[in-house]
Amino acid sequence: DEITDSSIVKLLNKIKVIKHIFNKNIEKDKIGKKVIHITVSVNNKKNYKYILLVQMQSLLMSCHKNSTFIVYHILCTPDFNELSIIIFKSLFISFPHNFELIFYNMGNIFFYFKKIYLYSVAYYRLMTPLFINEERIIHLDVDCLIFSDLNDMYNLDFKGNYILGFYDFLIDGIDYLGIKSSKYINSGVTLFNLKKLRNDKKCVEIIDLLHSNVPLRKPDQTVINYLLYPNIGRLPSKYGIFNFEDKSDLTIYLNLLRTKIPLNELEEALINPGIIHFVLCKPKPWYRNSFYFKDFTNCTQRLNCSCIKYFYIWHSIAKETLYYRKISSFTSVG
Repeated sequence: DEITDSSIVKLLNKIKVIKHIFNKNIEKDKIGKKVIHITVSVNNKKNYKYILLVQMQSLLMSCHKNSTFIVYHILCTPDFNELSIIIFKSLFISFPHNFELIFYNMGNIFFYFKKIYLYSVAYYRLMTPLFINEERIIHLDVDCLIFSDLNDMYNLDFKGNYILGFYDFLIDGIDYLGIKSSKYINSGVTLFNLKKLRNDKKCVEIIDLLHSNVPLRKPDQTVINYLLYPNIGRLPSKYGIFNFEDKSDLTIYLNLLRTKIPLNELEEALINPGIIHFVLCKPKPWYRNSFYFKDFTNCTQRLNCSCIKYFYIWHSIAKETLYYRKISSFTSVG
């Protein structure tokens, strides 16, 4: 069937605000502050909501003394409930004047696209131009830690691009779809140009693609790189750098890319990151036994394991939440 704009309207009708949580003096709290909007996707299964809590804790710790106010748009599966919301509400105890939370029930908006339904949470962000009426938004995967207030990232010049992201080293990228791109980005940390995406009706194209029989090897990352090509820009390395161990890992990364990033920029980002994205951790640092699985003597193994410093950094931030006893009991993410 032909996909029309009315199909988009039907999808939007499935999206409802579950809850909007903020301090009663929110307008006063925003006075004189720079407001930035962030979107995250989460389900009520497994332990991802606790991983997200740590991500949010890290950002609020980084910006609470600065003049930045965070609006978190949390895109949830239909089973997300009040008990889960209470977990995030606990952040107001430590940061009562720095943020607000908007929870969205995304419904079964991708139910009819059977081939992607298992990954539907990853696709939620693709619809944000239609129901978040801002000019731009930062998307963060749950497996990130933030070490700066992100105001500079939020206000980067798009230079006509739809999206900015950190380059991924997936070698085949979207070649198999007929595009050999040197701008293949990881979808986990991105800055979306919502205004341009709306104006150019890219969401309609997204629905068209999902409705087609085009093979998608990775979830939303393929859609983003395929449909937004060539209007894709690069984030400065400090925003979204992967958890590389040292310079030798940076060299491996650069050798896999089709475009070049200055090595000194990567080195500085690794020393003073704004965001660390845990792409390379197997197991992830919140896995209770991850510390004991590490082997740091062989360079070729580093890209397949957590490293000691990130294990300790992640847990030091997790300890600042009210749920560390729960978090420290994880035997896996599930």
